[in-house]
Amino acid sequence: MLKSRVALIPAYQPAEGLIDLLEELTSDGFDIIVVNDGSSPEYEEIFIKASTYAMILTHSVNRGKGAALKTGLKYIKNRYGENCTVVTMDADGQHSPLDALKVIKTAEENTDALVIGSRALDKDVPHRSQFGNTLTRLIYRLATGVSVRAGLRAFSGSLISIILDIPGKRYEFEMNMLLILPESGIKIMEREIKTIYIDGNSSSHFDSVKDSIRIYREIFRFMWHKKEWQEK
Repeated sequence: MLKSRVALIPAYQPAEGLIDLLEELTSDGFDIIVVNDGSSPEYEEIFIKASTYAMILTHSVNRGKGAALKTGLKYIKNRYGENCTVVTMDADGQHSPLDALKVIKTAEENTDALVIGSRALDKDVPHRSQFGNTLTRLIYRLATGVSVRAGLRAFSGSLISIILDIPGKRYEFEMNMLLILPESGIKIMEREIKTIYIDGNSSSHFDSVKDSIRIYREIFRFMWHKKEWQEK
């Protein structure tokens, strides 16, 4: 029996471009779950259009990207069990359906791994994103000894239960995945994907200060606990 390919997209105040993304993903054979993470009422029309292509799950208030991903993963676990492969994507058009296919195929071939679609840091990357990505990758490498770039992610449905136990409600949840999964014996793999930044990444809801602090706090907490464990 073929496993379903499921695209999970957390969405907060999305642009109309989300509909184009959903249409392409549908054409490529994906089942789609969109989590409306407490968007304002004026975005209701976009989600009504999105419901033509996707199952829409809704938070009454904004709870954060990590919480939205967990809501979607709980639904996927109940709906598909382990008979699926999941790719998590952004709603702002930074991830292309072609790259989603690339990373999900790799995840299908490596069911014991988290596959990351890593953006090459070229001259077209906005300075804010380039600096943040480089610094985060450096700190992550210091903590784990592994160098990866954040990005598109795909994994087997068999890993959903493990991922749901990972702490974090906002952007730090994705970093915690990279920190905790290897400790559970889950491999981290990379596939290079296309760099897409629309209008200088102006549609991103990532708070450069608050969300970066959350991410780095989790990395340093991990480093401290790992040091304590190694000294025992």
